Amino acid sequence: MDWRNLGQRVMVGVIFIPVILGASWYGKQAFLFLIEVIIGAGLIEFYNLAKQKHARPQRELGIIAGLGFSLLIYAGHSDKISLLLTGLAVLLLLVELFRKPEPGGSPLLNAATTIFGVVYVAGLLSFLVLIREMPRATGAEYAHAGTWLILIFVTIWICDTAAYFVGKGFGTHKLYERVSPKKTWEGAIGGLVFAVLAALACHGTFVKGLRMVDAAVIGLLAGTVGQMSDLVESLFKRDAGVKDSSILIPGHGGMLDRFDSEMLVAPLVYLYLLAVGV
Repeated sequence: MDWRNLGQRVMVGVIFIPVILGASWYGKQAFLFLIEVIIGAGLIEFYNLAKQKHARPQRELGIIAGLGFSLLIYAGHSDKISLLLTGLAVLLLLVELFRKPEPGGSPLLNAATTIFGVVYVAGLLSFLVLIREMPRATGAEYAHAGTWLILIFVTIWICDTAAYFVGKGFGTHKLYERVSPKKTWEGAIGGLVFAVLAALACHGTFVKGLRMVDAAVIGLLAGTVGQMSDLVESLFKRDAGVKDSSILIPGHGGMLDRFDSEMLVAPLVYLYLLAVGV
């Protein structure tokens, strides 16, 4: 076991976990700012991965559009996102038309990776903002949504931690060796079990406005879809030939490495909460 790396992870966690949980609880501009930082850094990392595959994404346009994505959602203008993406597409095409060509360059690849980065990073992470602002549309207590976000973050963190230690201690059967050689079925199952248990424990302590079954479903999503989302990012990194998306966060890698699970979990949790009418 890499104790130095583990120590770095713990130190970073001690600093950043209170920030994330505090912003989630307070909501409003504090949480929006947190998500904007994550999206901005995540897009830079994604476009750097794309460059490893000889793409030249239009990073500045992508980052501006990505930050605008979550800002529109926070402001209650989700219906304007289609206009945002359409405007981005038009600008991308015009820039590519007059961009200085490079040997082996691909305008199609450049435009595609730019837009996909916005949808993958900003679009998926913006569902966290949608969840935090749900009470504005449903009439629920605003503070309740803060506990829902904390539940999502905590169950994902518990899942990651349990999967790591269970996999280290008992893992023998590879989960998906082509994408992530170190992950095991034992670790994945351990992560799932502890995610559900953590969700139930959270429901019994601080979660408001959700039934126990709702918390259990969120834990189940964190323990299954969260690990699949992690594999998706591992697939991109392996394709780009890198171990981490960046070295921004000591012991964790990059912003994408830290928040990859939330990308697929958040949209499904949002749809579930809509379906049950919280």
